[in-house]
Amino acid sequence: MIVALRGRLAHWDAAAGMLWLEIAGVTYELALPPYAADWMASYAPGEELALFTYQHASERQPVPLLFGFPRLREREFFRKFIEVPTIGPAKAVRALTHPVSEVARWVEREDTRALQQLPGIGERLAQTIIARLRGRLLEETQLADDGGPPGAASGSPPDVRGHAIEALVALQYNRRDAEQVVAEAVRGNPSLGTVEAVLRFVLERQAGAAAG
Repeated sequence: MIVALRGRLAHWDAAAGMLWLEIAGVTYELALPPYAADWMASYAPGEELALFTYQHASERQPVPLLFGFPRLREREFFRKFIEVPTIGPAKAVRALTHPVSEVARWVEREDTRALQQLPGIGERLAQTIIARLRGRLLEETQLADDGGPPGAASGSPPDVRGHAIEALVALQYNRRDAEQVVAEAVRGNPSLGTVEAVLRFVLERQAGAAAG
C-alpha cells in the first residue's frame, strides 16, 4: 500500500483532477478531489510537493488507482467515506467538491439537504451516509479549511480541550456552553486524551440527558 508520496509536479489537469508526480524518474498518476484544486494552484510545474495517498484495486478494477490528499486526516476521512454502500473510491473522489471539514459537519448535523450538494449524492444516499458515519467524523469537523501543508492537524498531539471546543462551536453549540461541557468532561475523565474521545463523551452525555 502506497500511503504517501513526495516528488516533482510534472503535470496537473484541474478539470480532470489528475496529477502526475515524478519521483526518481518514475511518474505516478493520482486522482485528487475537487476541493484540493485551490491547494494545487499554489504549485508550479517542477516544484516539489508531498501528499498522502490511498491505493485501491479490486477484482473488478485490478489496475491499482491512486488517490491523493493534502493532509492525513483527509485521507482517513476518504477511507471512512468509501465504507458507505455504493460509494466506491471513484465516486467518492468526484463527490468531494467541498472541504472535508464541511462535509463532516453536515454528517454530524444530519443535514441531508447539504449533503445532496455533492455530485452523485441523492436523498437516500445522504441518509445512508449519516447513518453509517455520524459520530465517527468528530475530529474531521475541526480541520482548518486553509489547505495547510501536508500533515497539518495530524502530526503533533493537538490542544485537545481547545480543539474540542472549536468542534462543538462548528456543530452550532454556544461557545460558552461548549467551554463548560468540555471543561467538565476533561476534569471528570482524565483518560479522555483525544479530541474525538472528548466529543464522543460530551455528545453521548447530552443525548442521555435529553432521553432522560
